[in-house]
Amino acid sequence: MEQRVDIKFCFKLDKTATETHQMLVKVYGVKAVSKQCVFKWFKRFRDGKEDEPRSGRPPTSTTPDNIERVRRMFADDRRLSLRMIAEELKISLDSVSNTLHEHLQKRKICARFVPHKLSDEQKQHRMETAGDFSDACDRNPQFLGNNHYRG
Repeated sequence: MEQRVDIKFCFKLDKTATETHQMLVKVYGVKAVSKQCVFKWFKRFRDGKEDEPRSGRPPTSTTPDNIERVRRMFADDRRLSLRMIAEELKISLDSVSNTLHEHLQKRKICARFVPHKLSDEQKQHRMETAGDFSDACDRNPQFLGNNHYRG
């Protein structure tokens, strides 16, 4: 974008495409656009096509209404994943991510750590816990039923 502006500036000063490319190389070095690119932009400027609308769909998901809907969903349950919000609101994952990060200034600051390999102590603890649950289920078949849990 920056070099396109430089190219347009040189075009308006009646510089040639070759002169413009030489100046870009002097300023940007190896990061300068190619000579072919400079000629392409000069042709567009000459033809009056530099500000033609670009192809592709206009952004429709990042509307004030959708931003508010994402904000409400996130406020109601911070454990929702981006994918869950996107599916619920029927908008793209990128739109949800953009809305949270750019419009609502939310950042992910931590994530749960799940070890891939358990230590012997962790394995023993899991076995004991599983045994406790098994015993409780044997003593009371309704132990895991929804009737006993009140959230």
